[in-house]
Amino acid sequence: MHSVKKKGHLYRSLQAMSILPLLVLGFVITIFSYYTVKSAMHAQVQTELKNMTEYIMLTYDLLYPGDYHLEEESARFMKGGQVLTNDSSIIDRLKAETQIDITIFYQDTRMLTTILDADGNRITGTTANAGIVQDILFSGKPRFYTNTNINGQRYFAYYTPLHDSHGDIVGMVYTGKPSANVNATVTRAVLPIILIALIGMVVVSLISSSYTRRLLNALQKIRVFLSKVSTGNLWETLDADVLVRNDELSEMAHSALFMQRSLRNLVEQDTLTELNNRRFADKRLKQTQINANTFGNNFVIGIGDIDFFKSVNDTYGHECGDIVLKRIADILKNHMLEKGIVARWGGEEFLFLYDDTNLKTAYAETEILLDEIRSLSIEYEGQPIHVTMTFGLAEGGVNTNIHHLLQVADAKLYEGKSSGRNRIIA
Repeated sequence: MHSVKKKGHLYRSLQAMSILPLLVLGFVITIFSYYTVKSAMHAQVQTELKNMTEYIMLTYDLLYPGDYHLEEESARFMKGGQVLTNDSSIIDRLKAETQIDITIFYQDTRMLTTILDADGNRITGTTANAGIVQDILFSGKPRFYTNTNINGQRYFAYYTPLHDSHGDIVGMVYTGKPSANVNATVTRAVLPIILIALIGMVVVSLISSSYTRRLLNALQKIRVFLSKVSTGNLWETLDADVLVRNDELSEMAHSALFMQRSLRNLVEQDTLTELNNRRFADKRLKQTQINANTFGNNFVIGIGDIDFFKSVNDTYGHECGDIVLKRIADILKNHMLEKGIVARWGGEEFLFLYDDTNLKTAYAETEILLDEIRSLSIEYEGQPIHVTMTFGLAEGGVNTNIHHLLQVADAKLYEGKSSGRNRIIA
């Protein structure tokens, strides 16, 4: 509401300051500016849709490695070993965050989509426009359309082909925005230029130049940010100057950051325990070794495993097992604050990374952690559940081989399991 009031005040001020002799010249400048902004906005939409398409393809590739395919007998849409049929959670989240519609095609058929018909049902199972199919599936090149009719509505649309591991085209990814929304944005962007043009040639030139420079600079920063994130840099930072703007670009920048955080959580966070996942841990281990080689500091890797966790699942059920994992994860996360990181390594196994420390100190810290776990009582349906853990620790430093260090820690863990569990082997 505040921004609307500012626009109204600007409109009245510029109207009062208008100079009639420059009206014709202002009209010419307005027409030119309209088409310039329209062209720039179309290019911006194309870039935004292209980047979103790359996000989607990157997200599915990271989450579900393998090719897209359709099982003939069950008609299930798959990616690798993951069933995607009726699972629109990822594209629905991105649609909610960006207001961009998304569709994943197998060949020319919509398998997953955010587009709804008049009754509110997804238009899965329908086919793409024959001309678009010809453009994308047969040419093998992405295309941007400014006036595509989908389910009776006009869209700005970006289509790109999906390839399998052999390089063959198996489908398409679509992203789009309703044309009415984009055109309304163009109109809002051009209106201030129309008003400014009435002031006069000199004033218009100065204001337009300043505004355009700031606009393009902000757009450039957002474009660079999105480009880096789309290539997998999920920790890229966005210039604070763009974030503090009080306009649509600021909203776009915050949406881009929110999308980055959401994608990072999808890719690098374990959904059950909310700990870092193995992918994140692998990256952190590599960076830790680089830091050790550069600065000469030591570090300690630990692998911990919940003892007899299978018996918890067998006795109380997997729901109880999940509760135990979450409670243990909370303790591990709090324990590792300002010490390093902890990640879910797989199943009931966790990886610890003690930064800038030695084996003696890490052992003492892990003893404190083990005592806390031993004293933990988890209530489930009136039954107290107690668990213990076994840990294997290994120290690394300059020129350590991370893969070998993990093998050492894992061997120590196995030694602890074999010698009675509920202990630390270093």
